[in-house]
Amino acid sequence: RVPALVPAGVEVSRLFLGSEAPIVYTMTKDGNLQDRAPHPTDYQPPLTDKPLALLVNKGTASASEIVAGALKDNCRAALVGDTTFGKGLIQSVYELSDGSGLIVTVGKYVTPAHLDIDRHGISTSFKTIPSLAELQEYERACKIK
Repeated sequence: RVPALVPAGVEVSRLFLGSEAPIVYTMTKDGNLQDRAPHPTDYQPPLTDKPLALLVNKGTASASEIVAGALKDNCRAALVGDTTFGKGLIQSVYELSDGSGLIVTVGKYVTPAHLDIDRHGISTSFKTIPSLAELQEYERACKIK
C-alpha cells in the first residue's frame, strides 16, 4: 500500500522538477527497486528555474522527506536547516479480530540517488539560509557531481 500523503509528495516534487525527473523509489526486503512515481505521458516543465532553498528539520518526515530527497538529488534545491526525521518505512496496518492491530513493514523509501531515508534522514547543505550566490554555486557544484 502507498500511504495517501505519498502521491501528494510526488505531485509537489513534480511542480519543481518537471515530469521527467526521478522522485522516489521503494526497496523491497530482497533489495529490488521500484519507481513509485511513474512519469506522466505529457511533459510538464518545472514552475521555475530559479535557485531554490527548502527548509527542513527533524520534524520533516515521510512524504515531506520524499520531496526533500527528490529536490536535493536532482540538484534542484539546497536543503537548509537540520537533518530530516528519517521516516522511510512502508508499512501495512492490519486490524485483528480482537480489536488489536498488526503493523507489517513491507518496504522502504529511497531517494533518486538510492539513499535510504529510514533512520538516517536526509542531510542538509546549509544550516542557515544561504545567499543567492551561495545557492547558485551549490546548484552548479551539484550538477557537476
